[in-house]
Amino acid sequence: MIRPLVLSLLLCTTAITAMAQSSTNTPIRFRVSGGLSTLWITNDNPAVSRIVANTEGELVAPDNPDDTPIGAAFDGQQIGYGIRGYADLDKQKRFRIPFGLDYHMLRGTQSVRSTSFTILAQNSLNITTAHLGFEYAFMEFPLAFARAYVAAELRGAFIGQSELQVRWTTILPDSISRREGVLPGKPSTFRLGGMARLGIEGELYYPVFLNTSIGYGVLNMVGRDSRSTASGGRGELLTPDNKNEAAEGYIHYVNFTFMIQVRL
Repeated sequence: MIRPLVLSLLLCTTAITAMAQSSTNTPIRFRVSGGLSTLWITNDNPAVSRIVANTEGELVAPDNPDDTPIGAAFDGQQIGYGIRGYADLDKQKRFRIPFGLDYHMLRGTQSVRSTSFTILAQNSLNITTAHLGFEYAFMEFPLAFARAYVAAELRGAFIGQSELQVRWTTILPDSISRREGVLPGKPSTFRLGGMARLGIEGELYYPVFLNTSIGYGVLNMVGRDSRSTASGGRGELLTPDNKNEAAEGYIHYVNFTFMIQVRL
């Protein structure tokens, strides 16, 4: 699913830059960048809840018949990486078209310890996002040829299948027993979202620049499953199990990037 999306983004970018060049007779200049890209879910979605909790707030085994919904424990910043391309549409480099890919590795862990047992649950999921947008550099600074910019992006996210690993350790008076289990999560799927971004870029040593930004967006604006799991729906987008879940809710997130940029 991600390959057709990438090809579509490249075709759209080529078409837009070609039209811009023909209308302005200005050679299109390109820049590339790569580096850190993080994902932080900010709203109250089960994706940031404890992996498994019963009514007393204690961890229970995922194969327990308890009807308590399972969270994903993706709280806090999730690490990732990104690559970007930029097409400058004018000589002053105020109007640009950004396009690229982000790869985020979401990891959630929960553990419970007592005198008679320990349980460790680890949840993992990867998200590959292709994006295409428009940037406007609205301010220039005299130091390091720095520019501040705002951007709007259309983002297509391929959510991979999640995996939940659970390790149970039972502590008896005369022995210790361990068992492990791997539970495949929900199948992979695709969602379309959007993001608004604010950033700044500055020259380190020409043609090398530093580009850092922060964006706020919605991961699943288009394509959400509006059915509950009782009606045969997927349930929440990022949780590993659809046990007793409501319809898929919006996922709001913050994206921070810190990248090295090279002007071609």
